[in-house]
Amino acid sequence: MTSIINSIIKYRNLIIYLLLLFFSFNNLYNNSSLHFLKIGNISISIAGFSANIIDDFKTYFDLINENKLLKEENLILKKNELENYGNNTVSKSESHFPSTISANVIRNTINKKRNFILIDKGSNNGVSIDRGVINSLGIIGIINNVSNDYSSIISILNSDLKINAIIERLSTIGSLYWDGYSPKKMILSDIPSSNQIKIGDTIVTGGMSFYFPKGIPIGSISNYKTNITEGYFEIEVSLFNDFSSLNNVYILDKLDNEQINKLISN
Repeated sequence: MTSIINSIIKYRNLIIYLLLLFFSFNNLYNNSSLHFLKIGNISISIAGFSANIIDDFKTYFDLINENKLLKEENLILKKNELENYGNNTVSKSESHFPSTISANVIRNTINKKRNFILIDKGSNNGVSIDRGVINSLGIIGIINNVSNDYSSIISILNSDLKINAIIERLSTIGSLYWDGYSPKKMILSDIPSSNQIKIGDTIVTGGMSFYFPKGIPIGSISNYKTNITEGYFEIEVSLFNDFSSLNNVYILDKLDNEQINKLISN
């Protein structure tokens, strides 16, 4: 015991320095968007490598169930494709489902202000930033950092992110955001109180963004209240996805992003 205390005293300056360094980086990471991205980009390969080793062991012991799950998700995704993009509201020539890259979730947070997801595919697999990510139940987030073999996703459970969304039955456009509380619910705003909304109404992507096509599932209305002063609903949306148990995801490739950006910049 005496030797341990003597060692601590001997190296106290180094210990204090490391502690201060850790708290400084942690403070920058959590409170600065710029440093959040920079530090996240540097650490993504390290985090991905270590998380992938753990995930490999888990997947090895549950390989049969994992394969069954992936087959079921692929089947459901194809069903959603046919229902959402080949229905009567969209002609066959207009219907376009973006090509996808399948990936596995190897790390996921749901209890932070800015939650993120780490996946096992990177630039070597054709992944690039600013691409929407979904699974068989709905939207997941947007790619924000990519290394050779891993990518990080800004989860929709991120208080800085807003998603264009509509009430499917009414085609009324609103803005979907996370209020930082329950990982099972989000808030849909900017829906005029003149709309006849109902509990159980389905919320889907509105298609007015670079990341997600129109009609990708999000959740359903579980509660709402009216802001009498502003004349808009504040709608609680129960997510179809359980973000505490994400496994397989799909990275969308919006082929028209470059053309849209070019038109806007001009």
